[in-house]
Amino acid sequence: MRALFFGFLVGLSWVSQGQDSLSNGDTTFLSLKQVLKMTVAFHPVVRQANLFQDEADAKLRSARGTLDPKLALDYDLKNFKETEYFDLLSTSLKVPTRLGIDPKIAFNRHQGEFVDRSDRIPVENDFEQVSIGFDLPIGKGLFYDERRNAIDNAKAFAQIATAEQIKEINKILLTVVKDYWDWYVTYRQLQLLNQAIALSQNLFDRTLIDFEFGEAAVVDTLQAKISLQKRTVDYRVAQADYALARLNLAKHLWSEALVPLEIAETVLPDSVSLFVTPRESELDAAIAFAMDNHPEINKLEGKRSMLAADLRWARESLKPQVDFSYSFIDAPISPNFESETIDFGENYKLGLDFSFPILLRKERGKLQQTKLKIQRNEFDLAQSQLVIRNDVIARFTQSEAFEDLLAQYLGVSQNWARLLNAELINLQNGEADLFKLNIQQDKYIEAQTDYYDALFKWEKSKAEYYYITGVPYLGLEGVFDIVNNP
Repeated sequence: MRALFFGFLVGLSWVSQGQDSLSNGDTTFLSLKQVLKMTVAFHPVVRQANLFQDEADAKLRSARGTLDPKLALDYDLKNFKETEYFDLLSTSLKVPTRLGIDPKIAFNRHQGEFVDRSDRIPVENDFEQVSIGFDLPIGKGLFYDERRNAIDNAKAFAQIATAEQIKEINKILLTVVKDYWDWYVTYRQLQLLNQAIALSQNLFDRTLIDFEFGEAAVVDTLQAKISLQKRTVDYRVAQADYALARLNLAKHLWSEALVPLEIAETVLPDSVSLFVTPRESELDAAIAFAMDNHPEINKLEGKRSMLAADLRWARESLKPQVDFSYSFIDAPISPNFESETIDFGENYKLGLDFSFPILLRKERGKLQQTKLKIQRNEFDLAQSQLVIRNDVIARFTQSEAFEDLLAQYLGVSQNWARLLNAELINLQNGEADLFKLNIQQDKYIEAQTDYYDALFKWEKSKAEYYYITGVPYLGLEGVFDIVNNP
């Protein structure tokens, strides 16, 4: 019996000193670093987040496609009763530019008995004609047009996509950190209650022996039995909590082939933390970083850029539509590719299109809507900056507080362990009170539970500090071999 109690005392001292070594030759340990690496590499949400940048690239490529050169060909031929009514071939190449002026070149071959007079080409030119010129908006669209608006919007969308990518990845990593420490804490609580059951079982066995020899009353055996039953119930609850925590963490683990993985019962957590408690000397720099780089701030900044482009286009739309076009005919080259002298007064085509909505209600309404959107976005930006700043300070304060609480709870737990150890020694000497021993054991378990609860909140607050600050990958780029380019 003495050897049995001595073995428990050694285990109790090991727990109360706050040691986190879980060495066991029959088990495997899964670290937080390993879990986060697997999450970044294979988690579906992370893979999906990585598509945001691909989507932004595709959107920008599509917008730039409005500046792609356009080759066109139109061919009409009609023969009826051995008469060639017309044989019309028209080809053109137009090159849009961001400056608004669009160079163009066209080649036409028109022949036949019934070609429209405006489309006829002299027979001495072999019915062929080359025209080189340009289209130019001299009203609406001269300084800014829909093509430039689409490209500017696509560039701003790229900024929003990057911010959304960082936000989604950070969100899943923060969840993984919380679930991992929940798994760790429930495991340590399970160990604690397992030792509590061992003690209660030993006390119950000892009380039964004392009762048989007439050294204990029957009420003492009943009290020892109730204590054992309570510890057993608590242990069963802890087992369920631990199993649930292990399942919650396992949902973040995937293989490269998108096959969900499980954590075997022989796999245990370790106690290595990847985050340090933020220091007051770093707080101002963290706030400044958040104001410039937080995903929510960047999203609103990107939206601001999009609205600025829309505002510029809305103002441009108030101008009249005046489209001017001019082309030289058979100059500076002829259809047979011989050089010709340019003469602005002869052999040319000129066009001028004008339109202007008199009331401009559509255009003015669009302009007013855009201005209102800009105001709302500025309000959102100001509010987000304030909330993020306060959240950074709050997480910093929490981290410091939980670090201090952790040390306090550890001291309380160690002191209750000393009292419990002393009472166990008294029990062996026949001087202890069973009721008092149960109370001290309850207090020790309560102190240890408070310690683990503070440990969980401390680790969570440290990770949330980097999440709220908006640091990509929660500041763990080195863990994932990623270079941070905010």
